[in-house]
Amino acid sequence: MSKFHTKHEQPSERVHVFYIGFGLNDNGEESQKKTRFYDELFNDIPTFAFGPRKVEDKQKEWGIWPTVREAAQMIYSIPEIQEAAKEYLDCVNTEDKYIRRGEFGELILYHLLHEYFGAEALISKIYFKDSRGQAPHGFDAVHVDSMNEILWLGESKLYKDGKRAIDELAKDLTDHFNNSFFDNEFSIITNRASDDNAELSEFMQRLIDPKIDPIDKLPNINIALFAGFDSDCLKNYNSQEFREKLDDEIDILYNRASMKSGSHAWNKRLNLYLFLFPLDDKRKFVSDLHQKLKAAQQI
Repeated sequence: MSKFHTKHEQPSERVHVFYIGFGLNDNGEESQKKTRFYDELFNDIPTFAFGPRKVEDKQKEWGIWPTVREAAQMIYSIPEIQEAAKEYLDCVNTEDKYIRRGEFGELILYHLLHEYFGAEALISKIYFKDSRGQAPHGFDAVHVDSMNEILWLGESKLYKDGKRAIDELAKDLTDHFNNSFFDNEFSIITNRASDDNAELSEFMQRLIDPKIDPIDKLPNINIALFAGFDSDCLKNYNSQEFREKLDDEIDILYNRASMKSGSHAWNKRLNLYLFLFPLDDKRKFVSDLHQKLKAAQQI
């Protein structure tokens, strides 16, 4: 487990809040341990890129560092990551479709599901690309909690504005949780699992079978809606006021998410979990990750 530099709080059953932990800097002041969190997050790069089965084979054949290097290069080959890198590394102050999406939200969601919920990725979306060399766009996370027989499906957003992130996640619910999308996506998941020679339990085979109606799948599916966003309580950090301000932000976003998801036709059947990830500066955070990803290609 490698979650020592992330704080996790659960203000209610369906809300989880994660943020980078604090420590003393060289000036004797409290500051977030960002560098250590980046290292913690990037430990998951190989399994995020290749999937747990293939990464074991590659590490046995090549060793750890060549595997890390190829994983970073694979992620960087995605056109959206390349476009986002131009924006972030050149410090252009825009937030277009590449900036808003990217794969870093998916990487963080992967990390949280793996570390905090014991759910392993069923397939690697990065490794199995489509015929155009693009990583397939479906659910941002497809993870399995084998012990509890739960399939986690996740959607992720990294925005400066938390309210916009919630609105886009609500749109993903509408677009992705319907019969047509389910049929198509679970056909893809089944094929990818077959390509990966994944050893699936009878339970998982039934759960991802595209012929099974969603009404029979949903009780065993948890949906993680991950929102990373600029937070005033971190941007203007004050240790004495932090707790109260964070609670206020959580309440606003949770209420907005509840209102938006409440209009979904399947709402009463969806096991929704809101994952909130406040940041002091989302743009600087993603820029740092691009720098680290770029450096990982050279090791």
